[in-house]
Amino acid sequence: MMRLLVISFFVLMLSSCTEQKDKSEPTRKEIINVVQIQGEKISLAAQQALGRQLQKAMVENGPVHAVQFCNAAAFTIIDTLKTELKATIKRAALRVRNPKDKPTLTERAILEEYMVQLDNGTELKAAIEVLDTKEVLFAKPILLNNPMCLNCHGKVGSQVLTETYELIHELYPNDEALNHELGDLRGIWSITFAEDEVINYLKSIK
Repeated sequence: MMRLLVISFFVLMLSSCTEQKDKSEPTRKEIINVVQIQGEKISLAAQQALGRQLQKAMVENGPVHAVQFCNAAAFTIIDTLKTELKATIKRAALRVRNPKDKPTLTERAILEEYMVQLDNGTELKAAIEVLDTKEVLFAKPILLNNPMCLNCHGKVGSQVLTETYELIHELYPNDEALNHELGDLRGIWSITFAEDEVINYLKSIK
C-alpha cells in the first residue's frame, strides 16, 4: 500500500510539473515566429488593399486623382485592416512625401541597411527588431516594381506630368519622393506589435 501511495504521489508531481511547463511563458523564439507570420499577413493585406484602390483611382481619373486618393484615403485603408493581433501599421521612407511617413531611428536604420543590400544585389527580406518599449517591430520592404508608380514617383516632365507635379507640390510642399526608378526602395511597411499582446495570443492557442 505504501509503495502504491509513493508511486501515485510521484505521478501526481510529474503531472503537476508538466502542467506548469505547458503554461510557462512563451519563449522569445515563439514570439518572433508569431510576429513574422502575422507581419507577413498584414503587410501583404495592406499592400494589396492599397494597390487595388490606387489602381482603380488611376484608371478612373488618371495620376492626379491617384495623388488625391493617396493623400486622403491611404491611411484610412490601413486603419481598417482586420488583423488577428492588434498592431500599429504605417509606412516609412527615407525620401518622404507625406510627413507621417518620417522614419523613427529604428526604421531609418532598417531602411539604410536595405539600401546597402539593394546596392549589393542582395534579396531584401523582412526584418524584425525587439524594441526597448516592450514592442516588436516587423518591417517589410516596399519596392517600386510597378511602372504605374512612376506616374507619381518618377522623373518630372517625362513620367510625372506637370499637372500631377503641381498637385503633389501643393499637397506636399516638402516632397522628396520624386525621380525614382523601377526597382528603387520606396520604403517599408512598419508593423509594431505589443509584446504582451503576442504573449497572450500564444497562451490562448496552447
